[in-house]
This record gives sequence, C-alpha cells and structure tokens, in this order.
Amino acid sequence: MLLATHHRYSQESQEISLHKLTIEGSVTDRMDVIRPFILTGSVLDMGIVDSRRGKRDTGSQLETKTATSLFKQICDQNSDTLGVDIDAEGIEILNKQGFNTRHEDVVSMKLGKTFDTIVAGELIEHLPNPGTFLENMSQHLNPDGTLVITTPNPFYSKQTWKIWRHSQPSVHEEHTCWFDPITLTTLCQMSGLKVDKVYWVQKKNGLLKTLPARFRSYFSHSFILLAKRA
Repeated sequence: MLLATHHRYSQESQEISLHKLTIEGSVTDRMDVIRPFILTGSVLDMGIVDSRRGKRDTGSQLETKTATSLFKQICDQNSDTLGVDIDAEGIEILNKQGFNTRHEDVVSMKLGKTFDTIVAGELIEHLPNPGTFLENMSQHLNPDGTLVITTPNPFYSKQTWKIWRHSQPSVHEEHTCWFDPITLTTLCQMSGLKVDKVYWVQKKNGLLKTLPARFRSYFSHSFILLAKRA
C-alpha cells in the first residue's frame, strides 16, 4: 500500500511505502543499539526526569532514581551530553547533582545548536503533538546526525493478558498515544525525517511473557527507531 503524504516544509508530496518497512532484528537491551551513536560527538537526551507525579513528587523520585537510567548511562559514556526536560523541579535537582541539563519544552525549544545524536527514550508517547516534536528534532539534528526514538509497542503480548483480566490494557498515567513501527515511520516521513533502521526490544522476562514474541516479533515489549534528516 502506498500512502501519499504532504510535508509542511515542502511543496512536493512524497510516497511512503509502508509494506516495505524492514525490522533489523531484536535486542534485549536498548543500549546495545544506542551506544555506538553516543560514544563520540554531541548528544542531546530528552525526557530525562522520570517523576511519575501521579504516584510521587519529583524530589522523592529522584532521591532514589537520580536521572533516568538511560540518561545516566549516556552521560557516563559521553561528557558532551545535554539533557532537557519540561520538569523544572527535576532539572534543578539534576543540575545540583552535576548533570548538564536545561529546562525546555522539547516541542517548541530552540537551543541554537544542532547535535550529532538526539535520544528520545520513552518520550514521544507522552507528548500531545508528536508530529510537531519530530519536526523540531529535524531542525536540531546535524546533517548526518541520528535521531534515536524508543517507545512501547501497543501490541506487546502482555497487554492481551491484561485486557482479558482487567478489560483494558495497562496505560501509563501520562501517556497520550501509542505507536507501532509503521505508524511512527509514517509520522517521521511527514515530519522531515527518513527512517534508517528499526529494532524490536524484548527484555529477558519469564518464558510465558516472552514466548509470543519468539514466534511473532510484533508482540515484543517495545521498539527503537533510528531516523535522519530527509
């Protein structure tokens, strides 16, 4: 199926071939895919405060979790890393802990510089306008830079069990949307980005939780999408 779309920055429509999307494979740890991109060059990591304000205040959360584990891992690998988040309280705490962070809205921010790698770990599903966010990311990428997006998979096999048991899937209290590799690829291409690679992420959980994904990868826990400027 070919879907013609129109990019707001271009007068020309482009064709998106959805049925030709190639999944590279499956990994158990998202850092296996992310690490090669953050070892050198400038890095921007977004959504670095895991506050879960619906359950606890930001200060209490960061006392135990510091920065999100992903942000800390990236900073440990590359000192030229800037972290941004819309949570002002969390950013103040992380700055006091020695992290290089800024209080910014990832959808509308204008940082005045571009980056070799931009990481959006479990972020896009929190946003009210993900298409505008992706357009902004294309403006913050270096010409040969890479945008790394990780996000939950709505078809994760465990969700089926939750629907049978609770009549609905399990949804994070701050999530606004869900993507699968096909829909996120479409949105990227509408937003001035071209998708390079996609990987499934399936953690090493119990056999019953991972068994469906062993037969059909589309039941995996989450996925990683790598994109570049179109």
